[in-house]
Amino acid sequence: MAHIVQIGKRRWLVGMTWRSFEDTPDKTELSDDADRLKASWVAVRVGDEAIQAGYCAAVIDVKSPKGVASLAAMLADSREQPWLGTFQLSEDLWWYVAVRDGHAILPDGDQVGTKEEIFAARDRHFGYGEWNAVEGDLRLVEEFINEIDAKRTPVRSLNGPVIPKATIFASAAMLAVVLGLGYYWHFKQHSDEVAQKNAMAALRAKLASMQSAPAPVVSPLLSLPSTTTWLKACNNVIDSIPLSKAGWALNNISCNTNSVFVHWAYANGATVTVKPDGVVAADGNSIDQSVALPQLPLGANDAVDLNTAKMSLRAWAQSAGFSLAITDAAAPVQLPGSTDKKTAPAPQMAAVNIDVSVSPFDLELSSIPGLRLTKISTMPTGWHVEGAIYGR
Repeated sequence: MAHIVQIGKRRWLVGMTWRSFEDTPDKTELSDDADRLKASWVAVRVGDEAIQAGYCAAVIDVKSPKGVASLAAMLADSREQPWLGTFQLSEDLWWYVAVRDGHAILPDGDQVGTKEEIFAARDRHFGYGEWNAVEGDLRLVEEFINEIDAKRTPVRSLNGPVIPKATIFASAAMLAVVLGLGYYWHFKQHSDEVAQKNAMAALRAKLASMQSAPAPVVSPLLSLPSTTTWLKACNNVIDSIPLSKAGWALNNISCNTNSVFVHWAYANGATVTVKPDGVVAADGNSIDQSVALPQLPLGANDAVDLNTAKMSLRAWAQSAGFSLAITDAAAPVQLPGSTDKKTAPAPQMAAVNIDVSVSPFDLELSSIPGLRLTKISTMPTGWHVEGAIYGR
């Protein structure tokens, strides 16, 4: 379900379903798609490389989307592709965006929901190959928007005119001028239009030929820090966090790809006036704080045969008496709505979950080839560790 978010003085829409087009869609195409998707709002995005339309049902209790723009369309061209982002918009509202080939928003790459729903959506897309991952909150989204010097993509209701009134008036005035100038001007305009269409067709053909070959697959091992480096960074941040602060008690803590998340619980003597940084729960009894990790150097590609790597990890876990679960990634599929007919195979990988009864910061994992960790979190019996192991 779509949601409107206020950022500064502007309103943004998140949670649309996206479809790609070769040319800007007309009202009939938009209406047909909207009927199939049971949608009444649409946003037409003409990006640097992609032409797309986003669809959603009208937001409850909002009469008109006037003044609302698509947040996914605004950010899609702003980061190096392929990229995905998870952002905490409020205490219990998260947003996920995923952008791939040609800076196209994936059909289901603009979702809003709970933290569990958003991270599940992100995990489903990990099997598509390499990603540049971003995590943050509403402030980070606002920083990205402020960096962009581009027009917003407005959201419009299909129950009213899709074309702005100003555009209709301007087109009518231009038509009157053309008719008044007579046959010669009409013929010249027609010739120019044909030449422009031919030039655009030639450009599209050239781009299609450039994109016909599969893009080379870059190992995710080269876009993530090594396990040792990442654990050390997590440890440095976590060590700096006290067990209590201003009367608030440290309840649990986790370290994700780019941030440490701290959950503070109310204790006797604590108040919401003097508190740790973070978002206070509606009942005032807990605070969620996010602390960004520093920029980390990226690791090397130490991948070996995937089965060999998994056996090495299995042997390590068995020797230490740790609980280990390894889940192979699903085979890559052609993305729905994609116009790219050739897709390079994704690197071989498997998801890894480990439960340990000791500090994860003391684990010696540098000998496991192709291993990268993405999350560690506390649990009653110790720590839960998540990541992936990559092979070739």
